[in-house]
Amino acid sequence: MLILIIGGLNGFVGSNTTEALVELGYDCVVTRHKSAEVPGFLKKHIDQGKVLVEQADATSIADLRKIGEKHKIDGIVNVAGGFKTEGQGSIAGLIGYLDMLNSTLRLAQEWKVNRVTFSSTGGMYLGIPGRVDEKQLISLESLFPLIGYHKIVEVASNEFAKTSGISSICTRITGMFGPNQDPGQFQLVPRLVHAAVNTKTPNLERVFRANTEDSIALFYIKDTARAIAMLQTADKLHYNVYNVGSEKEIPNHELVNAIKKVVPNFEVELPPGHSPYPPSPVMETKRLQQDTGFIPKFDTNSAIQHYVEWLRAGNPK
Repeated sequence: MLILIIGGLNGFVGSNTTEALVELGYDCVVTRHKSAEVPGFLKKHIDQGKVLVEQADATSIADLRKIGEKHKIDGIVNVAGGFKTEGQGSIAGLIGYLDMLNSTLRLAQEWKVNRVTFSSTGGMYLGIPGRVDEKQLISLESLFPLIGYHKIVEVASNEFAKTSGISSICTRITGMFGPNQDPGQFQLVPRLVHAAVNTKTPNLERVFRANTEDSIALFYIKDTARAIAMLQTADKLHYNVYNVGSEKEIPNHELVNAIKKVVPNFEVELPPGHSPYPPSPVMETKRLQQDTGFIPKFDTNSAIQHYVEWLRAGNPK
């Protein structure tokens, strides 16, 4: 079985999902757009021919169709989104996601693939307190445009599955951190871990939930990727949406202590109090566990250890 991972070469989630699929025994075709940078953990798989690289824009049906002309694609994982920055003005993001959906779903039907898996977001639940599962009612209003785009993807994926007969699912992922993550993003863990490894003071400007009294449901990217891979390759799934993340929040002071266990000289002073962002509930993952048997391999301490070792080995991110 040959699986196409759109955004699979150098994207954070895509590259790690590609590795997870190869480790499950599948060959992959991955797309790259502008950057040809290859994360270290994929190099050996590319050299061995388990991962094939093709240039493509996720929003271009012509680019993606050329891949289908070269390879017999059996499944699609789209973790690239649909980003456009030129030629569409203020609605570039929306047009990009609509083009991405059109390209992915039309080709899935042309190629008669077994399953399409889209990355969605746990941000669907932003502002809802407590614990949530996939049956939680979701508001049409979205705090950030990207969350609104993911809602469009979920609706389109569900309708496509019903009308085409092709399995199409969305994974609501959240809390990810680890190898190949851009430390410039507004996430706390990569900022702290990169600073610790490089003996620098972390820049916490505009970082999401970085205050002393905040907690985050952290989930190591290797577990996120393996969950997505298991969902993509499962013989039978009973739902169209799956939560992928941790069922436990980690207070920020525990995160800092976990980093200090690996980098004892690390010092950081987090801003006091709570961040101004609305609450994010803890996601239940019973669907994922029941349909795939997934069990996380990393806790916070082992994840931080693995992440630090990865960066200390000379990897830039």
